[in-house]
Amino acid sequence: MTTVPSEVALQLLAHLWQQERLAVRRQERELRDARPFAERIRRGLALKGLRYEETVAEGGGRCQLWFASERELDGDVAQIKVGDPVVLWCAGQERRQSGVVGARNPTRLSVVVDADYDAFVESTAVCLDLEPSEVTFDRGDAALRAFLEDESLRPTRELFFGEANPSFGAEPELMIFDSGLNASQRQAVELAMRAKQVALIHGPPGTGKTRTLVEVIRQQLFAGRRILVTAASNAAVDHLTRQLIAARQEPLRLGHSSRIAEDLRGYTSEAKMEKLADTRMARRWQAEARALREQFHNRTTRDGGGRGSGRALLAQANQLSADARRSLRHARARVLARADIVCTTAAGADSKLLGSATFDVVVLDEATQAADPIALAALQRAPISILAGDPCQLPPTIVDADAARRGLSSTLFERASHRFPAEATHLLDVQYRMSEALLRFPSDSMYGGRLVADASVAHRSLEDLDGVSPDAERSSPWLFLDSSGMGWEEQVEEESLSTFNADQAHRTAAEVRRLLERGVPAADIAAITPYGAQVRLLRRLLADGVAAGLEIGSVDGFQGREKEAVIVDLVRSNDSGTLGFLEDVRRTNVAITRAKRYLVIIGDGSTLARHEYYDRLLIAAQRSGVWRSTHGG
Repeated sequence: MTTVPSEVALQLLAHLWQQERLAVRRQERELRDARPFAERIRRGLALKGLRYEETVAEGGGRCQLWFASERELDGDVAQIKVGDPVVLWCAGQERRQSGVVGARNPTRLSVVVDADYDAFVESTAVCLDLEPSEVTFDRGDAALRAFLEDESLRPTRELFFGEANPSFGAEPELMIFDSGLNASQRQAVELAMRAKQVALIHGPPGTGKTRTLVEVIRQQLFAGRRILVTAASNAAVDHLTRQLIAARQEPLRLGHSSRIAEDLRGYTSEAKMEKLADTRMARRWQAEARALREQFHNRTTRDGGGRGSGRALLAQANQLSADARRSLRHARARVLARADIVCTTAAGADSKLLGSATFDVVVLDEATQAADPIALAALQRAPISILAGDPCQLPPTIVDADAARRGLSSTLFERASHRFPAEATHLLDVQYRMSEALLRFPSDSMYGGRLVADASVAHRSLEDLDGVSPDAERSSPWLFLDSSGMGWEEQVEEESLSTFNADQAHRTAAEVRRLLERGVPAADIAAITPYGAQVRLLRRLLADGVAAGLEIGSVDGFQGREKEAVIVDLVRSNDSGTLGFLEDVRRTNVAITRAKRYLVIIGDGSTLARHEYYDRLLIAAQRSGVWRSTHGG
């Protein structure tokens, strides 16, 4: 079999990846350099007047610098998130200090930096800007090079990019650890255990994909295999890690401390290293080195020179520091070698923390959100790949439209499931989130009508919740409120160029208040909309609810999550039928599948109905008797 097709595909992918890197650079440059600092602050891309408060030591040669902010760090600064790369700087100075946002509360913010950070950040008020990081692109480049050059990766390369077909072993006789798995989930586990190269687990919303993966990992471990567990996002890796811990496993969570949830810090390499003698010895050597450097500094300050024994002090300190670093490397390697389950992001699978470590199996969750180069960074680590995801939900975020069109927005999972729909792909078809009434349209429109609601949730309703009163005009599990003919025209926010619809936002706010008045707790409600400008407007209109726990956010921010009641504001209302973000119906599928008991969709039917998907949604609402005009309802 010729390898030309797979090589050509990888070369094209490398070209598109470089194209995307350049597009992201241009976008970041426009956001940061083409706008005045005051505007970057208004848009939540920068902060000023941060004053140093304290330093907290961290593992891995890093520390956390805490700053007090002159402005409240509320939702308007939501674009500066924990884990974001940032740069600290001071007006009139050339010096800059890079780091990563470690934590945030309404009045303070921390930045994780290397322990030898520039001391200027302690001496005066500093500014902070989001800083583009190209680490992800670098790791993608490295993975692409490996798949093009490393002959040991040829089988995986030809499977995903050529014409090789997967193979499978005999039906295993498994002792299932999780007795609560349904038949479909058990079949997915069996497929994963039979796979000699790849298995694909298609997990629509609420079908227990994570629970199934935990069983797969436990079975692989029982079979004597070492497993690398990855996902596209840190949040998904954290979720999988928690579920493994709940199943009495001992995973090792790798990654930057600021991007790992606080409750998982005890499972990081830094935490596990602290229990080793090598680390304790390194800490003593580091302390001795600091003391020797202080002696050297005091001596040179006192006698004006560093001759003789002064130079010897400095040499001794340097040697102690080198010994400490070597001892810490040994400790980190020992922790990694002892771990049979290692959890990290797909991009992190190519980091120096893993070194040359290899595994028997790699699990990639959120595989339909990982661009191919990032997926490959994980898949190069093992000969067997277990991919899980849902191509009917959000794809990878690709900035360059041409690169997306030419294939960068498609994923390994998506293409492999089309090539091997029967032999290598299994659909989890029982869902545990939505009632039957809420499930029917998503199942029919996106999953071929194959999903069924488990009996435990099939007939659930909002009124089943304690303290929630009925509403005679909102007695159905879902509604489509059609604003056609109301004149609620969309507008464009001048600063962000994001679309909003003020009249529709007021109606969305009214529906949220109606739920609160019925006794639904604010924390059980979400308002979801595809546009940032509408998010900001709704947060202002519902500030009291937000303070009480109401969540208002974009579709992207809610993928993988759920709420008892959801209001979806589709925003678009225009004479031309322009839908923008809504053209990708996977985005809307995510939004309407977050609700467990109650869903309201608000949109302009005359604008939406020109698209086949939304026309079917309107017809489904009418046939179910849940379509209402906002004129009267």
